Amino acid sequence: MELLRKAGEFHGDICGGIVMGTKLAIYGMETLGMTPGEKDKRLIVFTEIDRCISDAVMAVTRTSLGKKSIKPMGYGKFAATFVNIETGEAVRVIDIDANKKDMETEGEDDETVEELIERIAKTPAEDLFEIQRVSVKIDENDLPGKPREIAKCAGCGEVVMDGKHHLKGGRAYCTSCFTESYYELL
Repeated sequence: MELLRKAGEFHGDICGGIVMGTKLAIYGMETLGMTPGEKDKRLIVFTEIDRCISDAVMAVTRTSLGKKSIKPMGYGKFAATFVNIETGEAVRVIDIDANKKDMETEGEDDETVEELIERIAKTPAEDLFEIQRVSVKIDENDLPGKPREIAKCAGCGEVVMDGKHHLKGGRAYCTSCFTESYYELL
């Protein structure tokens, strides 16, 4: 319950995604032999959804974008992959409960957050989640630590770190200059 409280504080409240994400993160870390709630420099987590579950995963695993230990993938799926970068062992944890829902009848039998917390607390993790043993190739530029590759964009002149630049005609370009950007200069 302490990790659920911490996840709720990090997220701003306790909702269904925080409850499921907390249990999912605990299960993923324990499967790799790591201690939930403790920072582990061997851990990198790939989250597949940019919703509440990801906040819970960050709170429980103590991973962060700034330390390059969490990788948001934006697949829109209730799943996360836990990787031990020392051993290469990796497990993908899928929320079975979310995948059982019939999207046409969703909302008809919604449980309260209190009921969800109680159900999740009583249900063994193996009944809520599926574990998939997976292989994950991590580029050295995506590993925690100091940047391994830095380039200056030939278009805008801004610095691009971690090998995120694109080469054209032997010159480095940021993604904004090379393809398109989410913003437009005014």
